[in-house]
Amino acid sequence: MNPILLGIMIGVVLALLNFIASGFYSSRIVTQSKMTSVVLVLLGFIGRLTMIGIIFYGLTKVKWIHFQASLITFVIFFTLCAIWKATRVYREAKPLVKQQTEM
Repeated sequence: MNPILLGIMIGVVLALLNFIASGFYSSRIVTQSKMTSVVLVLLGFIGRLTMIGIIFYGLTKVKWIHFQASLITFVIFFTLCAIWKATRVYREAKPLVKQQTEM
């Protein structure tokens, strides 16, 4: 298989897994512990970032995977997922338009 194509596929898979894990972890923490949720979400972010760093460090050692393609694809795809989620949340949370009453 082409190393660039394999790198792209790995970047997409890692971005999806990171995005799903962040949403799942954040929603679980916020619903269960209200007081320490900010600290726990921040620790989860640091943990996921560390895991992604370790995985990408391991990918630098594999010669049959194009590391730069996987890294760039990861960044682009994760950014697109975050933009998609932000627009979805924004559409759901639009403020109600107040109707003007005539005097």
